[in-house]
Amino acid sequence: MIIARKLNFNLRNLEIVIISSRYPSLNNPYNHMFVHARAVEFKNKGLLVSVYIPSSKNGNYVYENINVKKRPSIEIIKEISKNSIVYLHLLNIYPFSKANGWPIYKHLMINNIPFAMYVHGNEVQKYSSRLFEFNYKLTDILKWVKKDWFVIPKMKKFVSVTKSRSNVSYVFPSNWMKESLEYNLKLKLNKFTIIPNGIDTNYFQYNNTAQNKFKILTIRSLSQKVYNIEQTINIMSKLPDNYILVIYGEGSYRKKYEKKIAQNGLENRVKIINKFLEKEQMREVFKDYGMFISTTRMDSQGITMMEAMASGLIVITTNNSSKKEFIMNLENGILGSDNDDIIESILKISKSEELYKSLSINGRNSIENIDIKITSEKELIMLKKLVN
Repeated sequence: MIIARKLNFNLRNLEIVIISSRYPSLNNPYNHMFVHARAVEFKNKGLLVSVYIPSSKNGNYVYENINVKKRPSIEIIKEISKNSIVYLHLLNIYPFSKANGWPIYKHLMINNIPFAMYVHGNEVQKYSSRLFEFNYKLTDILKWVKKDWFVIPKMKKFVSVTKSRSNVSYVFPSNWMKESLEYNLKLKLNKFTIIPNGIDTNYFQYNNTAQNKFKILTIRSLSQKVYNIEQTINIMSKLPDNYILVIYGEGSYRKKYEKKIAQNGLENRVKIINKFLEKEQMREVFKDYGMFISTTRMDSQGITMMEAMASGLIVITTNNSSKKEFIMNLENGILGSDNDDIIESILKISKSEELYKSLSINGRNSIENIDIKITSEKELIMLKKLVN
């Protein structure tokens, strides 16, 4: 059970202004849900929270008791008061658009306004650092030019000017993400905070999944090569026939993956369900599986993977980017250096009820350490320091 300490400071007169380029709504409930989770926790602690989305048109709506305001960036600037502390989450830079986040970045830079920026990845990573997504099309070339030659120089300027201020904090889900910012922007951060995205362990409750140990699940976008679904299929091709895999996801590469499944003769053991799972559906689906495979080429944390861990599934992932900061091989999951390493660990765990149970429980316990109540409190402590 997670017991969060009571906050020993008062932010009651402070407005936390969260600015993000996307946010959940009734029609798009999973738009940056990890940002909304923070807003809900802050509001539950009695704090004043406003969410702004840069937009070409004005609009207001309420989502799960959170006030959300859509405004052109130049209008958002006018509504940031002296009693506000700004919390940036995936605020994008779009040239020649009223939804462009750069006027907000510039306003914070020039006016010495207290703010925190939670760096998720896309804001500061060059397009050239993800060349596995490149498809040799004109649109890809334009994306490359826009990101590396327009966005990144602006982000470098913003971070360079603000990183040493006492009323500014840069927050990361992992050390790897911090190092990624430094590498892409070619600068060094001497002051930063590491706080992983919080997981709602009260919602994703622990289940005994041992009876489903031969059933493997993954939930992925099928439009991004970063998730390396090919590797997942290759691993399945070398596992015994009693292992099955179900892939939930939508995207442009679905037919390509289905072709690879057929080429490997896996049609009876590997299935793609062309569906995006809502949070409620995900919790129920977790109950029917024993393992969750999360192959990836890079990842700053892996929220869905950790929701699966909280639910008692054994997580299988690749040893790159941030993964070793969260997974210890054969202690709270499987962290493999290559396919053979992963396969060997899967077989080993499946043969030992004691080892399976140990990893399942340890996985749950490790996620309880980053429960949303704990991480949101750490974020509030960090925000409080910026106004003192």
